[in-house]
Amino acid sequence: MDLYLTVFIMTLLTAGKSFADECNSEPADVVFVLDSSYSIWPPDFDRELKFAENVIKTLNIGPGVDNTRVGVVTFGHGVWPKFYLDSYLDTDMIIRAVRRITYGEGKTTNTGDALTFTRDVMMSARAGGRSNVTKIVIVVSDGRSQKTWFTQEVAKTMQDNGMFLFAISIGFKLDHKELAGIASDPDNLHYFSIDEHSDMTYIKRTIDEKVCQVNDDAFGEWNFTDNTAEFKANEEVLILDCSDKKADIFFMIDASYSIQSDNFGKEMEFVKSVVDFLDIGANKTRVGAMTFSDTIKFHAKLEYNLEKEEFISHLNSANYMGGGTDTASALRHMREEGFFASTSQVRNDAARILIVMTDGLSITPDVTTREAKLLKKMGVQVFSIGIGSGIDKRELEDIASDPTDKFFLHVDNFGALDTIKVKLAARSCTVPPTGGFPFIADQAVCHPMRPTDLIFVYDAQALGSWRSQSISQFISKSVAEFSLATDDLRVGREIENCPSGNIPIGSALHNTDLDEVRYQTFTDMIRRVTRSRMSEENGGRKDAAKMAVIFVDSSQRMNYETFMEARKLKERVDFFYVVTVGHNMQTLHLTGLAGEGHFISVKSYEELHPLADKLMSAMCDFFFTF
Repeated sequence: MDLYLTVFIMTLLTAGKSFADECNSEPADVVFVLDSSYSIWPPDFDRELKFAENVIKTLNIGPGVDNTRVGVVTFGHGVWPKFYLDSYLDTDMIIRAVRRITYGEGKTTNTGDALTFTRDVMMSARAGGRSNVTKIVIVVSDGRSQKTWFTQEVAKTMQDNGMFLFAISIGFKLDHKELAGIASDPDNLHYFSIDEHSDMTYIKRTIDEKVCQVNDDAFGEWNFTDNTAEFKANEEVLILDCSDKKADIFFMIDASYSIQSDNFGKEMEFVKSVVDFLDIGANKTRVGAMTFSDTIKFHAKLEYNLEKEEFISHLNSANYMGGGTDTASALRHMREEGFFASTSQVRNDAARILIVMTDGLSITPDVTTREAKLLKKMGVQVFSIGIGSGIDKRELEDIASDPTDKFFLHVDNFGALDTIKVKLAARSCTVPPTGGFPFIADQAVCHPMRPTDLIFVYDAQALGSWRSQSISQFISKSVAEFSLATDDLRVGREIENCPSGNIPIGSALHNTDLDEVRYQTFTDMIRRVTRSRMSEENGGRKDAAKMAVIFVDSSQRMNYETFMEARKLKERVDFFYVVTVGHNMQTLHLTGLAGEGHFISVKSYEELHPLADKLMSAMCDFFFTF
């Protein structure tokens, strides 16, 4: 170890041999507050973690009343608790937890918020804090917070409450005045550079000195300022502070036959209990509610601007419906009639939140996933709540926003809903504003984000009538939710394979000129699409995105020449998709040609029609990302 670090640890943990012998069993609660903002580069953040690890190795950590406990938070534009004082009571486990911490790339440096969180949450009994033990906070930062006055004000209240604060500087452009203001007095014992004390002795001695100063007469019971309700579950501390929160929140409540009437009542009581935590008002949080089965019923909409009592009154009018679980339709109506029914009602500075409650499987899972994706693409954060053992976890995770461990919740039964009401409310109140105006126009359909030309290619003559008709119906279903009435999306079809052997009278020079009729092949069709069918002369647009979907039947000859023409077409377009029907298809080559997620292969035309939604989803994904 570096000499300075040795000196620092000694100052933390010893004050002379005889003194240390008397008090080395005294406990402490130690919290590291690590800067992970934009001004701290990843290599410096790694040094912060190494510094914390080296300090931790010197501490007397354990589960006993005389042992030290350690917690860690990182901060930037937010505050991110990594583990609490009672999360790990073993040195090796704590070091492993520290090594798992990743750089957060925080946009700003809200040191004051981090200190407030440490004071009110990390040191509290619910997070493992103990009465009558030394409270030590080690802040590692470059100091340059957004509100220096607030940072120093919070630091002073912590010191006034008997906490000891170390300020460790790291980085290039340091605010020494702010860091000195964070540190306890005298500065020469509590404020220094991370490079000065890479040897931990100084830190160890100083901590131990502070530990040994504490006695029951000095502090008595710890009292923490707590202006918000705080809860701890599964090592997650939740700060429930919804005051003045600007949000538009919709509850989408399953009322299908599998719910049953009494459980529907429990759902409604759960919604009321969550709403009770929210700060409801026209310029604060607005709430709406919908019940769904195979029919849809809105009971309150955002534009009603309801007060809390008015919303509950509307909710009380909701009746159990029964019927199937058409989650996809409910999500689509939520998009069309809920969040984006009126552009004048959309608030750019509010968080958009949907809370979906269900106990079963949707009748069209693929469409459900696609509709949820559309909502999320438009800035809606979706919480999904699964109830009971009959849920499709994968589907509910697909519905939920990322990260799913925050936005997907599961309870064993309807009676257990009450156990997650605080968690749901607290998480909802931390969802940030969406920002910006969403893509609104005609929300009944999936829209390209720029002019797009789409062409479908199949050889109708080679396939015959009924096969061609099956493909036509598949295409019709695939574009069912696209608006073809506007000029955003132009769709074409290349299916004719006409004879090319016409010979004008008098042109035959030999009898062999007449001995065959030559038809264009599928290869010729693909070549024609590549060369001319998307040209301006044929209705294509120079600056439009190009999309092509080709269909191949096992009765057709997909030889090397045809394959190479298809590859050329792929190189000319922005979106390329292959659909194959029949046995013994060269799927390995075709899947490689199409690419992951751009290939459908079925053995019969009966299997083709239900997969139209898969093609539609792929095209919608392209619209939103290109």
